Amino acid sequence: MTPRTYGMAKRQAAGAQTRERILAAAHELLAAEDFTELTMDAVARKADVSRLTVYYQFDSKAGLLEALYNYIAKRGQMERLAEIFRQSNDPLRTLHDFILTFARFWASDRNVIRRLHALGGVDPEVAPGLLARNQRRRHGLEVILERYCRVYPPLSPIQEPVALDTLHMLTSFETFDALAGEGRSVEEVGKIVCKQADHAIGFTPRRV
Repeated sequence: MTPRTYGMAKRQAAGAQTRERILAAAHELLAAEDFTELTMDAVARKADVSRLTVYYQFDSKAGLLEALYNYIAKRGQMERLAEIFRQSNDPLRTLHDFILTFARFWASDRNVIRRLHALGGVDPEVAPGLLARNQRRRHGLEVILERYCRVYPPLSPIQEPVALDTLHMLTSFETFDALAGEGRSVEEVGKIVCKQADHAIGFTPRRV
């Protein structure tokens, strides 16, 4: 390794550490009981870096919160989704695994995700990123539903969009948050949602 290459690698590692520290600071601020507002200045102070450093790393508040959502998703093991789509040949099982993966993710950092979604409702900088994530979740469900209709009795042209809208609603954070309440476990919520999802797509378990 040349001195120049070594120096670049060292700067990249330092930059990655700074980025991680900023994300951890933003997460800590959102998780705090006395949270009122997330600003770039507050994140900079918490991370002990300059405001310009935060902008250099993330470009904007929207960029910071998008990166924070990715940070939470990684910790919530959302990378399992790709494996779910590859592994199972049964689209019903894929749907149930999809539901449980999202339920576990929503539960993994529930308060911070709730606040991120609340910010999306009032901050025009944040809303597009959350909308894009919702659209990706919807597309995943669309793929599953298409596979389901190849294996199981297909839905009619009228039923299919209604089923997709219902699945999208059932797998949302807002539905999870409402069903979990103060006492239901992830597994209990998952079972409820899976049962309602089966009903939405017209699946009826065979009675033995």
